[in-house]
Amino acid sequence: MSDRPDGPYGPHGPHGPHGPHGPRGMDGPATARFGAGGTDGVGGAEDPWAKAAAENFPVTLRVVPVRIRQDLEAVYRYARHVEEIGNTENTEGTGTAGNTEDTGDGAPADRSAVLDRLAGIDADIRALYHGGPVNDPVVADLASLVARQRVPADPLLRLIEAGRRDQRVRRYDTFAELLDHCHYSADPVGELVLLVFGRATAERVRRSNQICTALQLLAHWQDVGEDYRRDRIYLPREDLRAFSVGEEDLGRPRASEALRALIAFETARAQKLLEAGAQVLGTLSGWARVSVAGSVAGGRATCSALRRAGYDPLRRVPRPTSPVIAGAWLRSMLGSRRTPAGGRG
Repeated sequence: MSDRPDGPYGPHGPHGPHGPHGPRGMDGPATARFGAGGTDGVGGAEDPWAKAAAENFPVTLRVVPVRIRQDLEAVYRYARHVEEIGNTENTEGTGTAGNTEDTGDGAPADRSAVLDRLAGIDADIRALYHGGPVNDPVVADLASLVARQRVPADPLLRLIEAGRRDQRVRRYDTFAELLDHCHYSADPVGELVLLVFGRATAERVRRSNQICTALQLLAHWQDVGEDYRRDRIYLPREDLRAFSVGEEDLGRPRASEALRALIAFETARAQKLLEAGAQVLGTLSGWARVSVAGSVAGGRATCSALRRAGYDPLRRVPRPTSPVIAGAWLRSMLGSRRTPAGGRG
C-alpha cells in the first residue's frame, strides 16, 4: 500500500521500461536531431551541470562504469537544469505572502520568461520522442539513454511541471499537498535512476518514490530558515497550527521549543517513509544497489544531523559530514538482505 493518500495523491500506475508511457500516448523514443543552443538565459548564465557537480554529484558516479556514469550524469544534469530554471525568483515581488499560490501581481514579465523557458524544454522533450529537432543541449544529452533504455517521457515532464508550480506555489495547506509537490519535484529522479540500471518495476518505483519523497522533505526541514527568507514555506499550514508555530517563528535566530517539536515530528515522518522505501535494497544487486544505498544513507545521515542539532534548523543548517554518510552507506549495504521481491526488472 502506498504512503500517499487516495485521490490525486493515490498510487500511480507502473512506469516500467517497456509499456505505453508518457502523456498523450507517446510511443517509444526516436533518436533526436538537435541544433545548437546554450544553457544560459533565465536563471543566470551559470552552467547548471557545474553547479550540479559541486552540490549534488553522487559519490556513486565516481566508481560506476563509464556508460552508467554518463547516463546518470545526463539525468542529474537535466534535473538540475530544470530545477534551476523553475526556482528562479521573481525580482519585483512574489504576490501576497501567506497565500498558497501567488496572486499573480508580482513581476509578471519575470514569471512569463521562466514559464516560456520551461515550455521550450517541454517542447524539446516531446520532440525527443517524436524525432523532431531538439534545441536545448541538456535535453539532447538524454537522447542515447532514452533510446537504449526506453525511458518514458512522464518523469522528465513531471520535473518541468514541478518548475511551473514553483513559480506560483509558496505555501502548502496540508501534508498531502506537500507529497504531491514531491511527486513532481523529487520522485521522477529516482525512477530515472532505476531506468538507467534497467531495474524499474512497478514495486521498485513505488519504493523509490518513498525514498525520494523522504529526501525532499528532509532537505526542506534543513533549509527552513533559508526558504523563509525566500518567502517559501514547506511546513504545511495544518502542522504549523497543530504545533502553535507562526510563520514569523521561522525567521528567528533560533528555533522555539514549539518549532523544534514540529521539526522533530516532520523528521520522524520523513524517516518512516525513508525506511519503507529502503526495502527496495533487498531486491537490487550490483551498481543499482550501491547507488540506491547511497541515497538511503544520505537520508539517514540527514536525520541524524537534525537530531544532533536538537531539531533547530535556524541556528545552523544541520548537514551530515562525509564520514557519517560513508558509515550510513556501509550499514545500508550490509543491512539489507537480498529478496526476490520486485523481480529482476
